[in-house]
Amino acid sequence: MSRLGEAADLTYDDFIMTSGEEIRRRDGYGATSLIVGERGTRTRRRIADVLLRLLASQSFHDVSVDAIAKAAGISRPTLYQYFESKEQIFLELLEECGRAISRLAERLGPLSPTQIGFDNLHWWLGEWADLYDRYRTVHLQWAGMDSPAHPVRPAIAEFMTRYQSRVAKRIERSGAEGLDPEDAAAILVNTVHRYHYFRALGFAPPDDPSTRVDALATCMQFMLFPGTAGEVIRAVTDSETGTEPKPIEYPLFAGVSVAAGREDRPARFGPRGQLTRRRILDIAATTFTENGFHETSIDDVLSQLDLTRGAFYKYFPTKDDLLYELAEECADGFGTLFSTFSLAVDGREGHGLVLWMHEFVELHQRYLGVMRAWFHGAWQDAHLTATAQRLTDVVASNAIQPVAAVDRLYPVSLPAVVSVLFAMLEQLPEVLATPTAGGDTASIMAIAIRRAIFSSGSPAPAASCESPEPAPQIGLAPGR
Repeated sequence: MSRLGEAADLTYDDFIMTSGEEIRRRDGYGATSLIVGERGTRTRRRIADVLLRLLASQSFHDVSVDAIAKAAGISRPTLYQYFESKEQIFLELLEECGRAISRLAERLGPLSPTQIGFDNLHWWLGEWADLYDRYRTVHLQWAGMDSPAHPVRPAIAEFMTRYQSRVAKRIERSGAEGLDPEDAAAILVNTVHRYHYFRALGFAPPDDPSTRVDALATCMQFMLFPGTAGEVIRAVTDSETGTEPKPIEYPLFAGVSVAAGREDRPARFGPRGQLTRRRILDIAATTFTENGFHETSIDDVLSQLDLTRGAFYKYFPTKDDLLYELAEECADGFGTLFSTFSLAVDGREGHGLVLWMHEFVELHQRYLGVMRAWFHGAWQDAHLTATAQRLTDVVASNAIQPVAAVDRLYPVSLPAVVSVLFAMLEQLPEVLATPTAGGDTASIMAIAIRRAIFSSGSPAPAASCESPEPAPQIGLAPGR
């Protein structure tokens, strides 16, 4: 069974909020009558319930309209009387989930570096964790649709924009300094969402629920208010201080052997063949990022090459082979970069966190399509899972030492902090891609990560929390 199969056993009725409103057909298809009726309402709910059940064990890409209709006990034409596509069915589920999340946004109380402010944030993030678990199946599939060409992505992006705007207003009223409110909201919302996504898949250590929420709330509190005193954290959380940089184990990779490299493959080609192979990989990396792996065909890659399909298959027998090769390059590239992470955090030997982040953002952009394929399907492919394990082990082993070196005046789970760092690094290059007036993506990431992950809890002025590197002045984001 896949990791999706471990999702909560929800039904469509779990997504229906009490409203008393009549359920209406969507415009443009179905019968001429706008009112579905009681029998039609039951059929509509059964269709959505079937999709939800199928998504608990399969990815959205693998579920067909025919499979939904068959499982619902209706014909394909009947299904189209209620929904014009499987995307429309999922959108209905997503809308219900979105409304619940939006209501939660309105319940975020005043934030501040005080105990009351942190308690408000901690409680809110605890409620968010419960909500994520309730809608886990939808959230897991939601993340799998995070590619530019996916038909559902515009609706998800629109919702996230509205949601972040609500959170940004609360942050602005709270007087958080050093980050633009829109940037801070984007960092908060996307880090929390990705943190829970990693936890649901097994890309995070299996801490108990209170420990996970404590660590997430602590990191986000320092991201917003780096001058928060350690005693404020101690007064609200129950976690124990982690002092030893022990190895971090991830449930997803239990029993998985790390894949051997494929460096022998290119050796079969001469210099000209090596160049052609390199060009194929470069174009594939860009196309996977722009369109998504599942939405990209071999023809999409060939359209940018002066190469026949037969010639292409001499280099890569399948599209999956392209992904495997790029995944190993990605693991190697990030592995090399993370070997200097502790130097960047300490600012030693000419390294600096901002400079390191510039390299990270560039590498992240190149392999974004690969990483999406990793996180959205690694548990279904042995080779991708093994390569993802190799990368995750490298990140964790190089991150835990500088995280453990912080002289913290508050309790927190170090493995959970590393998981928060992992979520921030994976999400922020994309969500902060539009530069603000006073800083670029790498600079904003450096500030946010230094605050969230490496704050000691000493009640010092916020500016001192950005040392040893001077913090660039972050201005208002133009229309993010």
